[in-house]
Amino acid sequence: MEFTLIRATRIGSIQSRLFTVAALLTSVVGVATTWFIPETFPLSPSGTSHSNSWATGGPTKSSRPVANDDPILLTLPGSVQEDSEYWLRCWVKVHENFFTPHDRNLFEESVGVHISGFVGAHELWVNGQRIGVAGAFPPNYEPAESGLIRHKVPVGTLRPDQWNEIAFRVYQSGPQDGFHSSVPFIMNYFYECVFAGSWELIRDTDFRPGPALAEQPSFAAFHEFRDSQEVLGRAEQVPGPRLPPLEAAAAIDTRGDLRFEMLLHEPEIAQPFHFSFDQRGRLWVAQCRQYPYPAGLRMLSRDRYYRSHYDRVPLPPPNHDPGSDLISIHEDTDGDGRFDLHKTFVSGLNLANAVVKGQAGVWVMHTPYLLFYPDANDDDVPDGPPEIHLSGFGFEDTHAMANGLVWGPDGWLYGCQGSSTSCRVSRPGIEPPGAAGVYFEGCMVWRYHPASRAFEIFSEGGGNTFGLEFDKAGRLYSGHNGADTRGWHFVQGGFYLMQHADPGKFGPPRNPYAFGDLPMMATSTPVVRFSHFGAFADGSTLPSELQGKLLALDPLHSEVIAISRQTRGATFSTTDEGVIVKSRDEAFRPVYIANAPDGSIFVADMYEYYIAHGQHYQNQIDTTTGRIYRLAGAGSTLENNVSATAASNEELVQWLDHPNKWHRYAASRELGLRGDAKMESHLNDSFDDYTDNAALHALWALQQMNALRADTWQKALVHRSAEVRMWAVRLLGDRFGIQRNLGLPPVRTVQDPQLLSMPTEIQSSLLKRAAEEPDPEVRCQIAATARRLPLEQGLQILDLLLVRDEDVNDPYIPLMCWWVLEAHLPQSVDEVMEFFRDIRLWSRPIVREHILPRLTRRLAVDGKRQDLLRVAELLRRCPSTTEVAAVLRGFEEAYHGRAMTALPDELLQVLDSVGGGSLLFRMRQGHSDAFESAFAKILDAQQPLPERLNLLRGLGELNYPTAIPVLLNLIATEQPSDLQRAAFVALGKYDRAEIAATTLDLLPKLPAETRAAAIALLVSRPAWTRSLVEQLPTGYISTSWLSANVVDQLRTSSDVQVREVIAKLFPRPDGAVGDVRTQLERIETILREGAGNPYAGEKIYMERCSACHKLFFKGGNLGPDLTSYQRDNLGTMLVSIVNPSAEIREGFELLRALTVDGRVVQGFPVQRDSQILVLRGPDGQDISLAMEELEQVEPAGRSLMPDGLLNDLEPNQIRDLLAYLRISQPFTN
Repeated sequence: MEFTLIRATRIGSIQSRLFTVAALLTSVVGVATTWFIPETFPLSPSGTSHSNSWATGGPTKSSRPVANDDPILLTLPGSVQEDSEYWLRCWVKVHENFFTPHDRNLFEESVGVHISGFVGAHELWVNGQRIGVAGAFPPNYEPAESGLIRHKVPVGTLRPDQWNEIAFRVYQSGPQDGFHSSVPFIMNYFYECVFAGSWELIRDTDFRPGPALAEQPSFAAFHEFRDSQEVLGRAEQVPGPRLPPLEAAAAIDTRGDLRFEMLLHEPEIAQPFHFSFDQRGRLWVAQCRQYPYPAGLRMLSRDRYYRSHYDRVPLPPPNHDPGSDLISIHEDTDGDGRFDLHKTFVSGLNLANAVVKGQAGVWVMHTPYLLFYPDANDDDVPDGPPEIHLSGFGFEDTHAMANGLVWGPDGWLYGCQGSSTSCRVSRPGIEPPGAAGVYFEGCMVWRYHPASRAFEIFSEGGGNTFGLEFDKAGRLYSGHNGADTRGWHFVQGGFYLMQHADPGKFGPPRNPYAFGDLPMMATSTPVVRFSHFGAFADGSTLPSELQGKLLALDPLHSEVIAISRQTRGATFSTTDEGVIVKSRDEAFRPVYIANAPDGSIFVADMYEYYIAHGQHYQNQIDTTTGRIYRLAGAGSTLENNVSATAASNEELVQWLDHPNKWHRYAASRELGLRGDAKMESHLNDSFDDYTDNAALHALWALQQMNALRADTWQKALVHRSAEVRMWAVRLLGDRFGIQRNLGLPPVRTVQDPQLLSMPTEIQSSLLKRAAEEPDPEVRCQIAATARRLPLEQGLQILDLLLVRDEDVNDPYIPLMCWWVLEAHLPQSVDEVMEFFRDIRLWSRPIVREHILPRLTRRLAVDGKRQDLLRVAELLRRCPSTTEVAAVLRGFEEAYHGRAMTALPDELLQVLDSVGGGSLLFRMRQGHSDAFESAFAKILDAQQPLPERLNLLRGLGELNYPTAIPVLLNLIATEQPSDLQRAAFVALGKYDRAEIAATTLDLLPKLPAETRAAAIALLVSRPAWTRSLVEQLPTGYISTSWLSANVVDQLRTSSDVQVREVIAKLFPRPDGAVGDVRTQLERIETILREGAGNPYAGEKIYMERCSACHKLFFKGGNLGPDLTSYQRDNLGTMLVSIVNPSAEIREGFELLRALTVDGRVVQGFPVQRDSQILVLRGPDGQDISLAMEELEQVEPAGRSLMPDGLLNDLEPNQIRDLLAYLRISQPFTN
C-alpha cells in the first residue's frame, strides 16, 4: 500500500503531527477520498487519494470543547477499525439559496441531510440540536435499516453566513461499518454539498455538539455547493402537520351558497391523483401511492429538476415490480349520496395515475404503458392480464409523467404529458421491437383511438400539463403551474408556448419552422402561481351564477377559484370571480376536479403539507392520506338517476339535452357503444329537430357509431350553433384527413369507410363555410382541418380564410393558417409557390403581416439554393413596396444572428433592384469600392461581430486576392475566436505560399479553439501539408494538436513522405479497430459498477463531443443532432460511440473534395445542388465550393467521429459522460 504524509496542526499553535494516509476505494458517489489518522491509530483502508484540500492551523473551540485540543481527522468515506462509539464533526456554510424568501419557505423547508450505505447506528446533530436517529445504540444495539436515510433539518436550525456544526454520534460493530462506504450530503431544493473529505474524529463519548461558528474552522469545513444531483430514493417519509379527516373538513370555508362535504378519506383512499365515472355513475379512483419513486428500480442519475434515469425500463403487469398503487371503485348503492360499497379493481400497480372505464374494460395510465384490462362481463374483476396498447411514456420525473386520461366527445382517449418528461411512444405488436416510435420532449396533449389504434400528438406545448377538461362544447383545457394565466385552451394541431420557454430547462421547440406559438389564456386579473387544473361548472346542483364558470384548483394556496371566460377571437381570456373554497389547513391540496353524475363537482385532495415535487422526492410526503369532496349548492338536491347503462335508448336521447354535463356526455358515449342501427337512423333523421345542446351531443354519438351520414354532415355545417358547426368541420378533418404533427397512423382494412374520399357536396359545403363563417372559433377549426386534408383541398380552404381581414390580429388564426402551408413544406413547395401566383392574396392583411414573412423565412432559413431562388421569385411578384417589405422582413429573420453567404446571383440582383442591396450584395457584384468598405468594417472592432463575420465569410467565397493581407492581419492579431476561425477558412480560397508560412509561424501561439481551424487550413493543400508534417518530428508542432480526423486524413495523403512521417508518429495500435464486443462488455461492466454524474459528464461532453454534436441547444452542428437520437437505448448508443464507422447516419457520410487548383477539403455535405457543394469540416466551419471549381468528390469511407473516444477516460468519467448523454431535458443554460 502506498502512503502519503499529511500535516495537521494544533489549534492555536504551530506544533504539528504527521498523519498516515491510506488509499481509499472510490466512493459510491464517484469521489475518490483519503482519510487522515494519527499513525498510532488503527487504520481501515477504504479508498484512493482525495483532491479535497484542508487548511492547517487549530480549530476554534465550540462552547462545548472536545477533551483533546489536537484534532484527529478522518476522511469520509472511511471508518475506525474496531467496534466503537465515536463522534464525527464538520462545519458547513450553506448556500444563500437555503434562505431565499418564498411564499411557502420552500427552500429552507426542503433541507435534509442524506446518507446512503451507512452501517451501524447514528444520531445527527445540527448546531447543537439532535434532529435525527437511525438504529439504536448499545446496550440494545440495532443497526439502522439499509438504504437511503434522510434527516430533515427543521426550519430555523441553520444559520446564514455562519459555519453550521454537523455532528454524528456513531456506533459501529465492525471495521466495514459506519461511513466506511458512504458520504453524507446536505441539500435543499436545488443545491447540495457533499461532505467528502476531512471530518474531526472525537473519541470522547461525553462530547456534546455546539452552535454555529462565526469564523471558519481551519479543518473539516465545507462550503462548496453545486446543483443538486446526488442519487435519491425511497426513505422514511416525513409528513408535515396534518389534521384528522373531520377536523380538516371543518377547516374548509365555502361561499355562502355552496356546501363542501367530504365523501372519502384515508384509509379508504390515499393519493387520489385522478378519478373518473363509469357509465353506471360509479366513482373510479387512481390511488398513486407509489409516487414519486417507481418500485423495483434503482436511480442512476438525476439533475437539479429531479429528472432522473433508472437502471431499466419496468416491465408491465403482471411481470412488473409490484408497487403500492391501486384502482378502486366506489358506489352509492342506496341513493343517499354516500359511497357505501368499496372495491379494489386491481392493486400492486407501479406508477398508475389515471383510470377510465370503456370498451368492455378498464384503461389505466401505468407509466410507461397505457394498459387495458379486459372486463367483458363487467364484474369488476379483470378477465386476464392487461393488454399493452401504448408503451414508451417517460418517467424521468414522475410528477410530470403521462396522466389525465379522459374520453373525448369524438370517441378518442385523451391524455397529456408534463413538462419535465419525454416519451418515445410505440404500439407493441404493431411497431417492431426497438422502433423509434413518436419522440416528444415536454408538455403536450395526445390522443389514442382504441379501434383504429391511431396515436396522435393533438397539440404541443403548455404548462406542465396535469389533467384535461372538456367543456360543454367539447373544447379542451388544462391548467398551468406558473403565474399570469388560468390555463390553456388547446386546439387541434396547435403549437403552444412551451412552459417558460426556457432553453436551460426545456430545450428548443420541436418544430423549428412553426415561427410562433399560441398563447396561454390571457387574464384581466393578476394571477399568482398557480392554477393547477380546473373544470367548468355544469351541473344541476350548482347555483346559476356559477354555471359555466371555470373552477380552478390552486393547491399552493389551498383554494378553489371561480373564473369567467370572455371571448377573445378564436380563444378566450379570463377574469377571476373570487375564491369559493378556502381551507385554513395548509395541507389541503386539491389536484383533480370533475363534474359528477349527481350534478355536483367532485374534488380530489392529495392532502400534503409539502406540495413541491422536489420535497416529495426528498420523502417529505405522506402516501397514506387523501380525501375526495363534493361541491354542490347549499340545500340542492342530488341527481340519483345516474346509470347510463340502465337507461333505454329513448331515455338516452332525452339525456342529450340534460342539465348535467355528465349525463349529456354519458348519453352520447353510451349510444356510441351500443351502436344500435335504429338509433343511428333516428339520430340522423331527427338532427334538425334537436336543441343546440342535443344536436351537438347527437353529432358526437353518430361519430362514435361511425354512422354520420353525408346529409347530416351537411346539416351540421350550416347549423345555427357555432359549436355544432365547429365540430362538423373538425370531424371532417378526422375522417378524411391525416395527422400532420407527430403520430402513428391508424391500422386499417381495405373495407374501412374512412378510406373513402370526402364527397364532393361536402367539399363544396366546407368551402362555403370557410367563405361565410361568422364565428372566429369555427374559422380557427377550419384552418386546423385544412392542415389535415390533402394539399389541394387545404389550399382551396386557405384561399378563403386568408381574405378574412378581421382575423389579422386574432391570437390563433394567423398562425393556424401559416401552419397549413408549413405542413406541406418543403415537399410541396412548388404547389405552394403556385398558390401565391394569385396576386389578389398579396394585399390582404393576414398575408402581408403573417404569411409572406413566414413563407420567406421558411424558404431562406436553410439556405438551399433552389429555395433562395424562390425568394427571388417572391420579390419579383411583389405588387408594391409594402409586400416587398414583408418579404424582406422574413428574409432578414431567416438570417438573424448568422452569416448570409452563398446567395445566388439571381437573388442578389433582385434584392439590388428592390433596394435591398447590402454591402455583401455589392461585393458579389464585383464593386471594388464595396470590398474596400468591407475590409474597413471587418478590421473595425467597433462593428457588430455578426456583420464582420458575414462580410468575412463572403471573402472566402469571392476569390478577391486583395483580401489576403486583410485576412492575414486577422489571424495575426488579437481577434474574437469566431472571426479568426472564419479568416482561416477564407484563406483556403487562395493558393499563396505566404499563407502557409504565416500560419505555421502562428500555430504555437494560437489558442486551442482557433488552432483546429489553422490546421484544417494547412492540410487542405499538398505543399502546405508537407510544411506542417515536416515540423512534427522537431517538436515545433505538437502531435497532440492533430485530431484523430486530421491524422486519418494524412494517412491517406497522396504524398509518400507525409504518409511515412505520420505512420512513424502515429502508429496504428494492434488491431486498430479492436475487439468491439470486448470494448462494449468493458463499458457495460463499468456502468453497472456505479452511478454517473451528469453534471460532471456535461464537461466531458463539451470537451469531446460538442464541437460536432448538438444536444438540445449546446454544441456544434457538424454531426447528427443528438437531441432526438435514441439515447435511451444504451446498446445502440454504445455501438455508435465505440465503433462509429460501423453505421454512418444518412447525411453524415464524410466526403473528400478535390478542387481544380489542388485544394483538398473534407467534411460532410450540408448542401449540394447543381451550383454549389457546402461541406462542414471537422472544425465545424462550412466551406462553400462552386461546382465549377471541383475536380473530384468521393466518399472518405469513414465516420467523422474518431474511434477510441472513451479509451483514455477513467471509469467514473465514462459513467458521467453516459449519464449526461442520456438526459431527457437540459439542466443548464
